[in-house]
This record gives sequence, C-alpha cells and structure tokens, in this order.
Amino acid sequence: MPPRFSLFPLCLLGLVSCKPSVGSSCDVHEARCLDAQRAIVCDDGKFVEAPCRGKAGCTTVRERTACDITGNQPGDACSRNDEGVAVCRGERAMLACHGRKFESVPCRGPRGCETVAEQANCDQSVAEAGEACKKQGAKACSVDKAQVLSCVDGRMQSLYFCRGAGQCSSAGGKLGCDQSVARLGDSCDRGLTGHIACSEDKRARVTCKDERFVASEKCKAGTLCAVSGQSTKCGAP
Repeated sequence: MPPRFSLFPLCLLGLVSCKPSVGSSCDVHEARCLDAQRAIVCDDGKFVEAPCRGKAGCTTVRERTACDITGNQPGDACSRNDEGVAVCRGERAMLACHGRKFESVPCRGPRGCETVAEQANCDQSVAEAGEACKKQGAKACSVDKAQVLSCVDGRMQSLYFCRGAGQCSSAGGKLGCDQSVARLGDSCDRGLTGHIACSEDKRARVTCKDERFVASEKCKAGTLCAVSGQSTKCGAP
C-alpha cells in the first residue's frame, strides 16, 4: 500500500505573524500551508506554490508542514530542494520531482515500484534514454536490450552498445553487456582495456583501448572473426 502522506522536507513555522506568500524570502527547506490543498515551499530563497493533491492535502502538526503529493500530476510544481521526492503510481510507475516539476517515471524492471519505509523505490534496471533517474551512475538495460544506459545529471543516457548475441541483460539484479561484437568508436569500460571483439561484418578484430574500440586486425581472405570461449580469432568460417 502507498503511504498516506508524502512529505516535502519539514520545517519550523517560525513567526506566523509575517504571513509569507509566493515570492517572499525563505530559508532552505522552509514550507507553509497556503490552504488545505496548497503549500508554499522554499526554492532558491523564495517561496513558490506547490499543490498537495492527495487526500490529506496540506497540514500543519506541531509547527511542521506536511504536503500529501499522492494525488499530484505530471507537470505540477515542486522546488529544487525536493528533487527526487517521489510516490508510486501503481505497480509500474512513479511520480517524482525532477527539475522543479513532477513527472511520471516508468518502473520497467521486474520489481516495478515498491513503497518501503514511505519511500518509493522504482526498479529502473530497464529504461529508455531521456527518462528521469535519481542515482548518479546507476545503470540499466535499454528496452530493446541493445544498450547499457547510465544515470547522468538526473537523466538516463547511452553508455555502451551491446552488439553481441547476448545483448544487455539484468537478470538477478546483475547487469551484463555482451560486447563480443563491436563497432569502431563504440565506448567500452576502462576495466575492459585490451578486450578483443569481432567487427559487425566479422572481417576484423577490434580492441578496447582508452574506453573506445579501435582497429586491431583485419582477417585474411577466406577467414572470419569468431568468438570461442575466451578466445576471439580470425579463422575458417
């Protein structure tokens, strides 16, 4: 079950007599209720308005403000301080604050979206380039299994191509990328330095060097590149 309350960062109310409003100066993580369904939250030293569309709305308890975002919609405003605040929206999606706006984030991995200790955990082990993400450097397989993606500055970006027959896999929580086949210029992990792969047309071997695949050896006439166990050689087809 999703949590009833999803809280923006909490703050002391301070002096209620000042009656802050949108545009007023504020301290980091400060928030107030405007009414039962709206809050003002601090964003770069100024209050901005943010909706609280969940059933609990905006509430103040013991001088702290809580905003229920379980009913919020993509495009609703949020502050930069709330980057990553999220709730599950069904079993396969999450609503998360990214770039001062809430957006829907698919949870394509086998665990979907789970709520643990009132935190939304989205399985993004399978994703598409451009989708929002939270953990810098987190990796995923693309939906077509052709690439490894990485979370860079809040967005999934292409990292490696997986041109081998095994493509990209994330079974058992461990990500694998078959780079037994590669194209000149394809990126590769520094840990694979020296790794040899076959070119796509099987007429040459390519090597991972300085995080890129570079030319290694052209196969002689009548031979093709093939992978056998840990060996990648040119030989009779």
